[in-house]
Amino acid sequence: MKSKSKTFYRYILSYALVLFLPVAVLFTLFNSFLFDRYSHEIAESSSRLLGQMQENLDTQLEQLVNISYMIQNNSVVNLRTNEGDVVAARKAVETLGVLHSVSSLPDHLVTYRSGTDYCFTSSSRISPEKLFTSQLVYASHTLEDFYAAVDRPENIFTWPADTVRQYGGQETEYITLFISASGGVRTPKLRTAYLIPSSRIRSSVSSITEEYGGSIQITDPEGTLLLGIGPVTREEYLQAGTPAAGDTVSLSGEKYLLSSAHSSVAGWDYTVLIPSRVIEAPMQHMRQLMILLLIAVSVIGATAVYFLSNLHYKPLKRLTEKALSSHDPQPGASRGGPADEMRQVEAVLDALAQESRSSRMALEESRSVLLQNGLHRLLSGEYTPALKEELSRNGLSLSDTGMYRMAVLDCDKTRLSVLREEADVFMASLSFGNQDAVLCSSLPGEGCFAILFPGAGEDDGIEDSLYSLKDRLEDVCGVPVSVGLSLPCSAQDIGEAYSQAVRALQFRLVRGSGCLVVYSADPGTVSSLQDYPREQLEQLQWYLLQRDTENVSRLLHRLLGSLQKDSVSFNFVRMVCFDVVNMTVRTLYTGREGTPAPAVRPEMLEQLLSFDTVPELVGQLETFVDETCASMETLQPDSGYDRLQEMKAYIEENCFDEIFSLQAMADRFSLTPSNLSHYFKSCAGQGVLEYVQSRRKKEACRLLSQTDEPVQVVGEKVGMPNVSSFIRFFKQQTGITPGQYRKQNRNTAE
Repeated sequence: MKSKSKTFYRYILSYALVLFLPVAVLFTLFNSFLFDRYSHEIAESSSRLLGQMQENLDTQLEQLVNISYMIQNNSVVNLRTNEGDVVAARKAVETLGVLHSVSSLPDHLVTYRSGTDYCFTSSSRISPEKLFTSQLVYASHTLEDFYAAVDRPENIFTWPADTVRQYGGQETEYITLFISASGGVRTPKLRTAYLIPSSRIRSSVSSITEEYGGSIQITDPEGTLLLGIGPVTREEYLQAGTPAAGDTVSLSGEKYLLSSAHSSVAGWDYTVLIPSRVIEAPMQHMRQLMILLLIAVSVIGATAVYFLSNLHYKPLKRLTEKALSSHDPQPGASRGGPADEMRQVEAVLDALAQESRSSRMALEESRSVLLQNGLHRLLSGEYTPALKEELSRNGLSLSDTGMYRMAVLDCDKTRLSVLREEADVFMASLSFGNQDAVLCSSLPGEGCFAILFPGAGEDDGIEDSLYSLKDRLEDVCGVPVSVGLSLPCSAQDIGEAYSQAVRALQFRLVRGSGCLVVYSADPGTVSSLQDYPREQLEQLQWYLLQRDTENVSRLLHRLLGSLQKDSVSFNFVRMVCFDVVNMTVRTLYTGREGTPAPAVRPEMLEQLLSFDTVPELVGQLETFVDETCASMETLQPDSGYDRLQEMKAYIEENCFDEIFSLQAMADRFSLTPSNLSHYFKSCAGQGVLEYVQSRRKKEACRLLSQTDEPVQVVGEKVGMPNVSSFIRFFKQQTGITPGQYRKQNRNTAE
């Protein structure tokens, strides 16, 4: 009996250690680890909210930039010819009204060319003097300020929030955004002013100001306050110095957590200040909950320890008694008993082994999820000892002395999961520097995923592996797969390598879908990616679409001259030559069935890789220029009918999709978004967005008149899931709401 009691107490001690020791250790480390982690997550949450706010505003501001570009290049809205023509001015006002309806951000739109007597709004033609003295009267800005803002050299310039008295006496606070599609100091200059209500910006950041009680300050590049929201003033913030993002700053006796972001579209800087007490309050509440939880776990754990110990001790007691009796068998006892008992023990062991395999599979799945979460943080630029240890525990060991490269693949988003699995299987068969390539399979955004290559260096074979993977994925999805590849970098700079790969992937706008582009900073020479002639190549594509031989020849010879400068590097010249040849061949001959073989064939792209000097590359490009101009003389004029029909078919198939975009359509037809928009309008008589809106309006009218589906469902089916935006869009297109339209058509049918 004594030995049995010792065994029972051993069970109690074992279970108590297993249960209470981890709980005690976790509770001891709670203040030093979990609270720090929780505050870090709160800071990241505020940064994510700030990023979402910035992304939302940048999307709407970029839409205003595109509208300004369309105004700049629209012959109807030509202030030099429309100023004295009443009919033309009316058409210009109607066109501005349509463009104004595209964006829901500004209340008013004013277009003015310096030196003219009139400016145009979305509702009328009016002189600037009358506009700013009767209809839009600013409290702090004058007509002279307006003229000065129009002639400023910046493409984008902003007036701070100012109270504007409108016609009828209503006063509203607006931020005035001036946008010109043509920069520089040349005059006269056409500039469009957008009056954005401050209330709309405040509503977009309400989650930060109301939920967290924070303050937001929006400033221009010169540090001038454009709009301040919240209790903290700009003067109080400036008195605190210039703290870095993520630091804590003390203002008026209270501590605030600082976050900041920059808008690359309008040049605005966003500064967010969140009170520290908002972060500390949940922590204190969590500490109280953890203490109560520890007490409850202790009580329940003590009961469970006693029950489990007794439960496991009884079978052991019976097996022990049987084992002892088998060694001292009674006379005449059967020998089958011990064998049966051994079979029972073996069956128990088999069951435990099966359970162990199931637990191991669940652990592998959990490790995969944790690895992906760690990779996301790594690609966002985070590199800390804690993250490095976490990745190591989940199968990815990073070396501070090792070199790495990042690749980003752009694929067919409808088959993204299948392509990721195919890529995962393929990359598992490769090894670089005694490590496997790692697939980051759930990046934010549609249609892309990334691969981390360890052991990078010269002649690492990564490009060859990517070409093989690209061919394999293209066989699966049936469409081109574009790849961007970074330069080799250390583990600390993997986030920067990911940014390089994304920027390299963007070159598919020039080189077309299905390309593999290696990022090149070219730091040893004057020429670098910032000198890349992207605008000239975009203009070249437009002349090729128009079969304008004279301008094609002129532009190509200008490129030849720029490539013969002493400061231009060999790699830069080869990259430009490659893109010129590739864009020309794709634009002239892609999709032209029935036409004879071109004088310049795509094999010339491979020949460019065999040259080692700049004169050889320039000479080959001169030959290409002559042959291109000669071949264009023999081509028949392109009416654009076939290409236009393909574009309309693409719109018919995708215009009711919520994520339909001009960029995706441009990728599909190997054109830049600007050239696609201009080409479609020159052939169809209306822009892509106008055509999409007309198709959505027609389909919405059909659904409203022929079905009983709710207005929200109708909006979702035409690509506008936000019911408020759909109702506003429908009223702008038809003059009545969807409910009124359905009622009128029902009455007509009856």
